[in-house]
Amino acid sequence: MKRISALGCATVAGSLAVVLLAAAGASPTALAGVKRVDCTFPPPGAQWLPEACLHGPIQYLREYPAVRLATPAQRTFARSLHDQLVAAAKEENWRDLRAAADLGYRMHVGPRKPGDRLVHYFHAGSSPSEARKYGLLNARHPKALIYANAPGRPLVLVGAMWTRPPGERGPTPGGQFTRWHFHLSCHAGNSMADMPGHNTNDIHSLIKAPASARCPAGTHLHIGRVEMMHMWFTDDLRSAFGARPPEPELCTAILIPRSYC
Repeated sequence: MKRISALGCATVAGSLAVVLLAAAGASPTALAGVKRVDCTFPPPGAQWLPEACLHGPIQYLREYPAVRLATPAQRTFARSLHDQLVAAAKEENWRDLRAAADLGYRMHVGPRKPGDRLVHYFHAGSSPSEARKYGLLNARHPKALIYANAPGRPLVLVGAMWTRPPGERGPTPGGQFTRWHFHLSCHAGNSMADMPGHNTNDIHSLIKAPASARCPAGTHLHIGRVEMMHMWFTDDLRSAFGARPPEPELCTAILIPRSYC
């Protein structure tokens, strides 16, 4: 589980300085002395971005939305989007893998590494043209369906994801509920596309950068240009709009095996 170009030319120089310092192994304290884009790195001494941030890297975006900051109209929008997604999942039978594949979602799951007993979150994506055809935040046509992938068990539908074209920021009609994240990654290539295995099984486990924003020798820090927004099939609106899989609530909804809870 970022778009500098979408933030305007005035921020590019400051953002580039942050990237270069981070790639060279600069600490968060050193980064604090550089003019940077708000909501890209936490303030000095903090673990998370300010709770008001509606865009930011998945590493630093708070797990749950600050619902008290949402207006009644924003809460109404979020509830409507949630309910429409739940209805679409039932009507289109997204829990059935064959039905999801017939709708154009790519259901190929990559192999596990030997000894891997973790629950992964498989993102079954549709083609970019399909996403553009139906418009943004269309509850019946999310960009990807998300399935919990536990060892030795069938895939279980747990969420959905929307994305924006590279360089574009996602709209936030739901305020805190409709937060968008992007990814910081450490790798040797020039872009996200150079990464081996990208988008095969669990995108969010493949493109992490260290929480310190320091990259290992021989790799560089990359700020992703594609923003994403998740929604989860949990029982409350707060966890349904979690930035990352809200595992306590997924356990409560019995969408993750009890043995992992």
